[in-house]
Amino acid sequence: MSDARPTYPSISEVLHASPGAKALTRLSAVDTVRARIRLSIESGLLSPGTKLPHLEDIAVGLEVSKATARRALEQLVEEDVLVRKRGRYGGTFVAENLPEETGDATAAYHSAASAIRLLIDQRSLMESTIMLAAAQHASEADCHKLEQLTKQSERSRTWYEHHAYDVKFHRHCANMSQLQETDAYLKTYHSLHKYFVPYPMEKIQPRLDEHRELIEAFRTNDSLKAVEITQAHVGVLREEMFIGLTKPQE
Repeated sequence: MSDARPTYPSISEVLHASPGAKALTRLSAVDTVRARIRLSIESGLLSPGTKLPHLEDIAVGLEVSKATARRALEQLVEEDVLVRKRGRYGGTFVAENLPEETGDATAAYHSAASAIRLLIDQRSLMESTIMLAAAQHASEADCHKLEQLTKQSERSRTWYEHHAYDVKFHRHCANMSQLQETDAYLKTYHSLHKYFVPYPMEKIQPRLDEHRELIEAFRTNDSLKAVEITQAHVGVLREEMFIGLTKPQE
């Protein structure tokens, strides 16, 4: 009788076993940026005429290098998805009419819908545990730190800028939990980010309100309330990520 321990697939292997998910891994970094910006436009989140932020903000928000972000924008301009305007009020803007996709980058994201839903489920379960433990260990210093990050998110001019503070908020909560499984949670948390698309800041405010509610739960060490807020906070991704958004009518 063998006493060999069974082997289990990694989180990455499980996710990429989902139908369509492997297509995403074959995309270049430039194509992933192109697809995410285009998906935001297709979903009606970036409307025609919207001015894109500075290159640095796009690179930080989408977690890529400036060179990758620059090349992606150049390709989108070449494809007439974006337009460049010169002068005092110039910049890079969403084109008035979105041309048809010429490649398969956005299709790769759509085909990964089941992998995205699996990631949301995993994040909901793991983050609920993280926030429960974080509430048990929360100090006033922790709450002050999270309040500052929330204020910086609210002062952000764009989703790209906000995203950097949002990541810091969730990483600090993870550290507060003092759980040894924190690294596994953060891997799932960041894996979901590759599917995030740029959002208008006015649609971000309800999520920041939930951050403030979470801080109040931490301040009173209310673990059950922290879990309740977290499940709502993560659960809404099923409707607010591009997989849950209805394509705008022509």
